[in-house]
Amino acid sequence: MTLRLGLIAGEGSLPALCARGAAGQGYEVIGIALSDAAREELAPLSARVYRLGIGQANKILACLKKEQIRQILMIGKIHKGLLFSRPALDLRALKILRRLRNQNDMTIFQAIVQEMEKEGMEILEQSRFLGDLIPRPGSLTRGKLTVREQEDVDFGFGLAKAVAGLDIGQTVVVKEKTIVAVEALEGTDDAIDRGCRLAGEGAVVVKVSRPRQDLRFDLPAVGLRTVEAMAAGKASVLAVEAGSTLVLDRPRAVERAQQCGIKLVAVTGSKARG
Repeated sequence: MTLRLGLIAGEGSLPALCARGAAGQGYEVIGIALSDAAREELAPLSARVYRLGIGQANKILACLKKEQIRQILMIGKIHKGLLFSRPALDLRALKILRRLRNQNDMTIFQAIVQEMEKEGMEILEQSRFLGDLIPRPGSLTRGKLTVREQEDVDFGFGLAKAVAGLDIGQTVVVKEKTIVAVEALEGTDDAIDRGCRLAGEGAVVVKVSRPRQDLRFDLPAVGLRTVEAMAAGKASVLAVEAGSTLVLDRPRAVERAQQCGIKLVAVTGSKARG
């Protein structure tokens, strides 16, 4: 019997990576693309791709049922700004939103998961198909952190965890044990740009997962674009939480970080050493 995976895809490179990983594990992929870009990425990697809007909850569920899908993967960026652009919402989507105590990312995703579980569907962990994109503790680039850099990583890690727990953002920019920028709606790269402009050369960027991160959705991610944003701002260190943060296009991101003199480390807590 062929395994079938319903891949609900936002934007970015992750949906295609997961589609390839799933195919390698024997799955037939049925894509539900939430954007035109996602549809183009998934088309050559899927048996079929349906282009549906984020607010078409009934159609999404009906499509998954028609395809006899029991295992679901939700992956890719779904910009929170969509909530302010008044997307077309069907009756089921409206009912989901009205039940929410707030409209932060975790609350929305958990509500979507609950709707799918009511229909007998299983939501799989993203890490199942992403292999070595999630680093173990240690340095990914050459060179040890200076004392000042390590102190900034230690300082930033705990505060980033606190901010992530409030669902504000998952990235902070630090210099000399001062928080100069906190990620919010604008996203990681814009937060880095703002923080580096305020801090000047030598800023430290710390990216973490939420406390009690649900590995089924919304794993934090960095990549080549993150490194380029740091290089433009002359930042010195990118620290990510080991075991629960993705490093996209890892070989190129690491190579570029080394070229720019940026130290890339994966840490497990405020006292982890790079």
